[in-house]
Amino acid sequence: MGTISSDFYNRFGSIDIVEAPFTAEELMNMASIDVQGQYAAWTAENGDREYIPGEVLLALLEDRAFFAQLSKIVDSGEFVVLSGATLACTTAHSGKMGLTQEDVRCNVLNFFLKSEEMTYCIESILSGTNEWVTGLYVFANGWVGIETEHIADNSWEEGGEAGDGVPEPASSYLISDDGELVASPDIRYDLEAWMEFVDMFSAVHEEASAADTAERKTDSDGRKDGYIVFSDEVESALKEGKPVVVIESAATFGGMIYPGIADFAYRMRNTVREAGAVPAFTAILAGQIHVGLTEEEILYLEERRGSIFKASARDIPILLAKKQDGVMTIAAAVQTAALAGIPIACGSGIGGAQIGAEKTMDISTDLESLAKNTVMVVCSGTKPILDLSLTMEYLETAGVPVVGYGTDKMPEYMVRGSGFKLTYRMDTPEELAEVMHIKKIMNIPGGVLVVNPVPKEYELDPVLTKRAVDAAMEDVHRNHVMGKAITGYMMGRIKEYLGPESVESQKAFLLNNAELAAKLACAIARQNK
Repeated sequence: MGTISSDFYNRFGSIDIVEAPFTAEELMNMASIDVQGQYAAWTAENGDREYIPGEVLLALLEDRAFFAQLSKIVDSGEFVVLSGATLACTTAHSGKMGLTQEDVRCNVLNFFLKSEEMTYCIESILSGTNEWVTGLYVFANGWVGIETEHIADNSWEEGGEAGDGVPEPASSYLISDDGELVASPDIRYDLEAWMEFVDMFSAVHEEASAADTAERKTDSDGRKDGYIVFSDEVESALKEGKPVVVIESAATFGGMIYPGIADFAYRMRNTVREAGAVPAFTAILAGQIHVGLTEEEILYLEERRGSIFKASARDIPILLAKKQDGVMTIAAAVQTAALAGIPIACGSGIGGAQIGAEKTMDISTDLESLAKNTVMVVCSGTKPILDLSLTMEYLETAGVPVVGYGTDKMPEYMVRGSGFKLTYRMDTPEELAEVMHIKKIMNIPGGVLVVNPVPKEYELDPVLTKRAVDAAMEDVHRNHVMGKAITGYMMGRIKEYLGPESVESQKAFLLNNAELAAKLACAIARQNK
C-alpha cells in the first residue's frame, strides 16, 4: 500500500485504507533523474523529506516510467493514494473502456491539473448538506467518485455542544471529467464495485451526451441570432407587446430548493401566468441564452442540480464561447432582461457586500448589474449573510434606488424587517410602474430594486435565523471556505440549521416576488399602450 502527501485534495480527507505509505526515497527511486533533481532542489530549500509538493507530483505523473510502476502496484491489488485521491484504474478497468495506459496517465494527470475546478464542483455538490468527503477516487477515464459521511449538528441550539452525534455513511457521487454530477450510486468502500459501475455507466452516459449534443447542435444551427433563444411563449408575448417577467434560475435550480425543483419551477411559472404575465426563466444551455424554458429544459437543469455552473453577468460571454451550461444569478438575469428589452425581473435575495468586504472587496456583481441596466428587480431584500450597511452604501453610491413594497424596513430574505430603515416606500404596482415609465421617457439609465417582504405566515424567527447565520459563518472560517463558494456553502449550512421551514419560507417569498413582478409587468404594459 502507498500514499503520496501533496497539496491538492488532502483537505477533503480520504478513506482510511493506507497502512504503509511510500517513503520519499522509494518514490524517487521510481522517478526519472530529472524529477529526482527537481525534488532534491525543493527539499534543499524547504527541508521536508516526507512531503511531495504539487509541482513534483505533476512531474511524477508526467513521467511515463513512474506511472507504469504505479499501475503495477494498483494491478497487484494494493491501494495507491495520491494527495488524498485513490487511484481506481486497474488495467482490466481501463481495458473495458478501450483506454491505453497512456490514456489513463493523461486522465489522472488532467484530474490534478484541474484540481481547482474539481474542488469547486465537489463543494457545489455538497453545498446544502452537512456531509464531508471520506473517500475520493479517480478512475481510468478521469471520472471521480466521492463517498461522504455526515453527523447531526445541533451546536447552534441552546445548550447544544459542537460534535454531538455519531458520524455515519451519507452518500456517494460520481462526477464526470468535465465536472458534471452524473450519478449517485449506492457504493461504499468497494473499489471493484466502483470500477464496474463506471465501466457500465460511462458508456451509457457518452451515448446520451452525444445524442443530446447532436440535438442541441441541430436546434442551434436553426437559430438566426445564435446567442439568445426565446421560448415560443415568450417570443409571441414580446411580438404582441404582452407583459413578460424574467426569473433568475440560480435560486430555483441551484439553491436551497431540493428535492422537487421542477415541480416548484412549474409553480413559479403558473404564478406569473395567473397574475397576467408570461414567465421567462433564464439560463444558458449549450452556449445559448434561453429566455423562457420548456419543461424538458427545466427537467434537464433539475437533473444537473449541484454540478451546473452558477453564472453571473461576467460569465455569460465565456459560457457562450465554450458552449457550456449555466443557471443565472440576479446579475446575469438582469443583464439578460436588458438584452431582451424586458423591464422586469425577479429573484430571491440580492447579493451584496460580504462581511469583511471593506478589506476583501468581496461584493456581488448583482449590485453592479443593477446599476448598469434599466431593469426593475423584485426580491426579498438581501441574503442574510451580508454586511447590510455596506451593501446599502454601495447601492446608494451606484445610484440604485431601493423601494420597500408595503414596508419601511429592508427585508432580509426569510425575515420581514431588519434594523435598516428605507428611504422610499410604495404600496401599489401602479406606483412602481410609474417610476419605470418616467425613467423611460426621460432617458434616465439604471435599475430599481424593489424589496418585497416574505409573507408574514412564512417568516422565520429572527433570533433563530441570526443564530443559524452566525453558526454558518463559523463553519466558513473553520473549513476555510473562500471566494465564490462562500454564499452557496453558507446558504446550505443555514438550511441544515433551520430545517425544512427555511425551504418553505424561501418558496413562499419566491412565489410572492413572482406574483408582484407579474403585476408590475402588467402595469407597465398598460402604460405603454
